[in-house]
Amino acid sequence: MFFRSIRFSLTLWYAVTLAVILVLFSSFIYLVLQNQLTKEIDRELLTVAEAVASPTLEPFRRAGPSVFDQVLEDFIGNRLTGKYVQVLDGGGRTTASSKSSEELRISLSKAASRRAWAGKVTYETKVSLGLYPVRTISYPIMENGRLMQIVQVGSSMREAAETLDKVLVVFAVSIPLSLSLWSVGGWFLAGRALKPVDFITRSARKITAENLGLRLEVVNPQDEIGRLATTFNDTLERLEDAFRRVKQFTGDVSHELRTPLTILRGETEVGLRWAREPEEFRELFRSNLEEINRMSKIIEALLEISRAEEGGLKLELTPIDLGDLLGELVQQSRLIDQEKGLKITFTAEESVTIRGDWLRLRQVFMNLLGNAVAYTPAGGEVSVVLNTSGGFARVMVIDSGVGIPADDLPHIFERFYRVDKARNRNDGGCGLGLSLAWTLTEAHGGKIEVVSELNKGSVFTVYLPLHPSA
Repeated sequence: MFFRSIRFSLTLWYAVTLAVILVLFSSFIYLVLQNQLTKEIDRELLTVAEAVASPTLEPFRRAGPSVFDQVLEDFIGNRLTGKYVQVLDGGGRTTASSKSSEELRISLSKAASRRAWAGKVTYETKVSLGLYPVRTISYPIMENGRLMQIVQVGSSMREAAETLDKVLVVFAVSIPLSLSLWSVGGWFLAGRALKPVDFITRSARKITAENLGLRLEVVNPQDEIGRLATTFNDTLERLEDAFRRVKQFTGDVSHELRTPLTILRGETEVGLRWAREPEEFRELFRSNLEEINRMSKIIEALLEISRAEEGGLKLELTPIDLGDLLGELVQQSRLIDQEKGLKITFTAEESVTIRGDWLRLRQVFMNLLGNAVAYTPAGGEVSVVLNTSGGFARVMVIDSGVGIPADDLPHIFERFYRVDKARNRNDGGCGLGLSLAWTLTEAHGGKIEVVSELNKGSVFTVYLPLHPSA
């Protein structure tokens, strides 16, 4: 578990990243320093070679070692310290040389000889008899384009090598030490950075289905951890709402189905005990059939809503003249409760064609019209208005009924929700009509809006997309 923790992973990645950076940086410094030291040696070698190749020393370039050394000391001085000088003819034979250490004696290479014949200076690093390599310069002396002599100067790279070794030692000590200190610091910083995550983890473990009302504390909503906590709280809020809806749905279903089942059981028990005549049994069966039909409507409505929410509702989309459909439904709604003497009118400003499922849309508008007729007092008025607005067909179902309290308006499209004063069996309905209308309208790409004032009436407005040809 320790090695799988985010804290360990962060510290490890920090350490690996730092190690790569330090190694690359140290390598860069080492190569730059090595290049600079080599250039410094080359400048000294070139100075000595040019001095030896000068016309002033021409009479002495064929002298013996003792005379040659004295001349070099007089003309070059301290620059000759630690260096070996020799003069060769065009064939590579030594004509004069200094008395330097034997490990500095380097023979002329074939490459240097070829470049000398071309009049080019050659720098080379060669392995000597000593511990350190030797840096040499082969400097050609030309006359009328012809190679006359080659001045070769060699110098031990001991000082440069010792300097580079010291730098390597510094890197070998400082890099592991820096990595160790950074790992400790990285572990500490990672722990501080992940402390809010650990706090969120402990807080989240306390949240269960029984206390979904708990929320995580958000210290800084602008940083990454704060946004994570805010998102988690939003998820909890949606879950709490979903759990609440499930509990409410379960309770409402139980309530709605318990009532007809209780009636069925009671009437059946009474019938078995007291009914004797065929007419009494027929009355019992009629009553039972009403309750069975009521339960069937509840179950069918629930199935329709569930299919629509899960995307399993298949719509048979065809071009529909909405005016014809509404005109037919308005005519049928006048037969619902003729004793009330309601005035039911239909107004269509123009011919409106949509693409939809005729049966499903009939359910939507029949539910709205049925509610308007049911909750409008005798002598009231119900009107249906059809027009278009912003690429949508707009259908307004207006009634002069009892209205809906403002507190109930946000919930009227929830399953089994009914305004308290209308929640009785005599008024009919099971609280699923508006929920089903909402779901079917959304399945058609539309929406429903409602405006209502208590004791003055309600206006339900349905928006449906127009047919593309319109």
